[in-house]
Amino acid sequence: MKKFLIVIGIILAVLFVVDMTVLKDEGIINKVGLTGKYKKLDNLDELPVGLAEGNVAPDFSLVDLNGNSIKLSDLRGKKVLVNFWATWCPPCKAEMPYMQEMYEKYQEDGFEILAVNSTVTEKARENVVDFVSEYGLSFPIPMDEKNRVSSDYEIMAYPTSFFIDSDGVIRSITVGGMTKEHLEGEIKKLP
Repeated sequence: MKKFLIVIGIILAVLFVVDMTVLKDEGIINKVGLTGKYKKLDNLDELPVGLAEGNVAPDFSLVDLNGNSIKLSDLRGKKVLVNFWATWCPPCKAEMPYMQEMYEKYQEDGFEILAVNSTVTEKARENVVDFVSEYGLSFPIPMDEKNRVSSDYEIMAYPTSFFIDSDGVIRSITVGGMTKEHLEGEIKKLP
């Protein structure tokens, strides 16, 4: 019985190695999602623009805290976290250090963060400047001064985060604060 289990174990190990190395994207492990990554989509032209997972993220253009124009579609080819937040929001304060840490860790791998500030909810623009300085944030902070983008993205609670793959497709949406583990897990799954 022991020999039988050892032989079965060796056969399963060989099949796993073949599946992951020879078959790669066509292997059963990838097809059932056991690799922990979202599958790259082939039908991009057929996907609708919208706010649901699996839709192409609606494009927007805002000016960041430094006066630079930022357009979401200019980031195609990169994995993007679009995070809607405000300085007065406790969960936003809690997740910002994790976002900065993940930005520093994965930026060279093609990861970008657009932390869209809900500027109309702030008492003063200086609050945002002070917040960014206090938390040592180095990723772009687009300012939604007219609430246009927050409205287009139907933001009802802060923070709300959209994980967008390198093709511009929304893969995951998180409403509420994120833990470091959740944030890193979603980044790693993006193709």
